[in-house]
Amino acid sequence: MGGVAGTGGDGGLSAGTDALRVAYETAWYRVELTDGEEPLRVGEPVPPRVAAWIASGRKPGAAFVTACNPHGRLAAEAENADAIGRLRALVAARGWPALPGAGGSARGDWPAEPSLLVALDSRTQAERLGRAFRQNAILWLPLAGTVELVWLR
Repeated sequence: MGGVAGTGGDGGLSAGTDALRVAYETAWYRVELTDGEEPLRVGEPVPPRVAAWIASGRKPGAAFVTACNPHGRLAAEAENADAIGRLRALVAARGWPALPGAGGSARGDWPAEPSLLVALDSRTQAERLGRAFRQNAILWLPLAGTVELVWLR
């Protein structure tokens, strides 16, 4: 993720560069619902099954976030496993509804990253969660709206 699951490292680019923005916008993202996977696409409507899940938790939206590869720098597999474990533990401790997911580079040049879709009370809360795990960006899924790429750096 380097910020958003599976979108590629920054290779010296700042989060605001066009190349990195395109990488994040074109990455693949998916969430695992009880009845199968659902793709998420930046700029497209939140899928109805995902919106129903968010609504069931009585939240106005959800963040798609990882803890892997902080600030877009490839980390060792063990470091990423530890980081995603800490993210899962934090989400569970706070009692936030969450679903597993993953994301990866559309070009296949960045390893897929385990992620979570976390139902939250606000976009601000989502941004804090992403920043806590040193991500470049997250996806914000408002209950009624489109999937948004949110830069954190």
